[in-house]
Amino acid sequence: MTPLLQIVQVGYSIRDKNLLEDISTSLGSGSMTAVIGPNGAGKSTLLKALSATLHGWTGKVFLEAKEIRRWTKPDLARRLAYLPQFRPVTVPLAVEDLVTMGRFPHLGAWRPLRSLDREAIQSAMERMEITHLRHRDATTLSGGELQRTYLARCLAQGSSLLLLDEPLTGLDIGHQLALLSILEGLAREGKTILWSVHDLRLAAEHARDAWLLDRGRLTCQGPIDEVLGSREAEVAFGIRMNRSCDGAWRFGQG
Repeated sequence: MTPLLQIVQVGYSIRDKNLLEDISTSLGSGSMTAVIGPNGAGKSTLLKALSATLHGWTGKVFLEAKEIRRWTKPDLARRLAYLPQFRPVTVPLAVEDLVTMGRFPHLGAWRPLRSLDREAIQSAMERMEITHLRHRDATTLSGGELQRTYLARCLAQGSSLLLLDEPLTGLDIGHQLALLSILEGLAREGKTILWSVHDLRLAAEHARDAWLLDRGRLTCQGPIDEVLGSREAEVAFGIRMNRSCDGAWRFGQG
């Protein structure tokens, strides 16, 4: 079966420093994969490349067997939703309007919202528990509220592939767990989730698979338990990781 996303020898350098180097892998539909690695490993850079928002990267990325740089922007956005790590709101904009922007790839220029667009927007806000904020100016939101608003915009987009860079940032533990439950549900529905995460315990509990990046290279991939317990993970993080008899992960000095 052809993978939804196929990555072939992706690389990226700045001033002779390799931020990504020779990364090749793939994602199947309905997968939920965590991108893990120490700070500076290249997680955000990789997600930018895969979303076609990074300029100057080398290699090839195929989405639905078509090279990603050959998709038009609207066609790509209908298939891929990307949540960057840093996304400040600099102009007054109502929360509902910000979420509505997720429907623009389905509408074209100056076309009014249809009933199915309004349903997608309402469903996304309900899932992220922000319907009570719909008329709030997004510049006045807390970090967690703004994060949930941007996540709702991604859900409203209705794309089959979600690339989420640190989606748990700014969320309290309750909203973190709620979001992870939503992502797991989306994966069961056939969506493909690729998300970067710092919290290895949450990755272990909620991801099916993992990609481990270390200094710009993909050093290990596979089921999350195998990746966390690998020698490559010990080298990358400088700690040992293993499951105890009660199923909990233990982290210790390498």
